[in-house]
Amino acid sequence: MTQRYFFNLVGPARAIEDPTGVEAATPDQAEAEARAVVAEMRASGELPLLGEGWQLEIRDGVGRLVRSISLG
Repeated sequence: MTQRYFFNLVGPARAIEDPTGVEAATPDQAEAEARAVVAEMRASGELPLLGEGWQLEIRDGVGRLVRSISLG
């Protein structure tokens, strides 16, 4: 059974929330998707190195933190 996961960028002074999210069967699958998106965005220049303190938070449909990935 799949559920929706949201990828929020959280930095020292601000956060950018993902209003759409993605469907995934497991938190591991959601993390793999998140890492692939980050790599793709960095390669295209859409997501430069953000600096120390930035995290990608993966949250489930009710807002619980599932994973946190350092982007700095």
